[in-house]
Amino acid sequence: MKLSLLALLGVSSVTASPDSLTAVPVIAIMSHPYNSTHEFIPASYVKYLEMGGARTVRLPFTADDAEVEKIVDNTNGILFMGGKPTLPEPAIHAYALATDLQDGGTPYTLGGTCLGFQWLSMLMANSTEVLSCGFDSEDLNLALEFTDAGKASRTYNPDTGKYSSVDMVSLLTDNAVTLNMHTCGIDPVVAATIPDYTVLATNMDRAGLPFVSGFEHATRPIYGTQFHPEKNNFEYGGDSADVAAEPAVHDENGLRMAFELISFFVREAAKTGTRYDAASGVEIVYESNEGIEKGDAHEETYMWKM
Repeated sequence: MKLSLLALLGVSSVTASPDSLTAVPVIAIMSHPYNSTHEFIPASYVKYLEMGGARTVRLPFTADDAEVEKIVDNTNGILFMGGKPTLPEPAIHAYALATDLQDGGTPYTLGGTCLGFQWLSMLMANSTEVLSCGFDSEDLNLALEFTDAGKASRTYNPDTGKYSSVDMVSLLTDNAVTLNMHTCGIDPVVAATIPDYTVLATNMDRAGLPFVSGFEHATRPIYGTQFHPEKNNFEYGGDSADVAAEPAVHDENGLRMAFELISFFVREAAKTGTRYDAASGVEIVYESNEGIEKGDAHEETYMWKM
């Protein structure tokens, strides 16, 4: 594992003032186990949220209830990222806290990408049985097949609360720029049984099996994409022979898609106002990480000792 020199010396390369954090939304990203000693967050998720105007903090995969509560108290929302782990108790607790805030009138925002999308789907269903596996959807770029609800959604329709005039429905119907990297997902028939689960778009894998590509909660600020928009701008992939490992589309349409989705998500999170307290001890990712690993699947990965 290659760690940055600054991290090894115990020096932070970025020091954020309290004012810089309270002036913008602060979004938590749940880290995942990397090995027996470390947890990680790919830098692409941090950069993706920053592209939308947010700062980021880490929600540990192994956080206890008190730590989850402190992080929720000091953030505007949570993004659950892609990966492999099973749904952990801290994510369940964070979801319960978020929905309690929402019930109380605070629009605390939740988002999920790939595995995170699946976690949110299971949490909304209150069941792990809504998840199906066996999809042939690794390294697969697709154009979205929108539902009528998707065309009129908060996420994709600029006339329903977005901050852009970009026609996202046309852009994503006409261009195969959503990168899928999953073997599990949500069947549209099963999705119809989840209360308040609005299917925005679907796709089929290489074998013709349908899966949900995106959803939003009918009333709550909860959003998910089965595909990986954080990769279009920030991940190129590759191995020792410079062969692309992740065929994310980096053309104008792919970049625009990612920017519009994260801009919407961050603006939704901003509706909660200032929640971050510099005295809380919750540190931004740049200050709290204990090193950076460089690799292929993710060009840069922030690491934390467990």
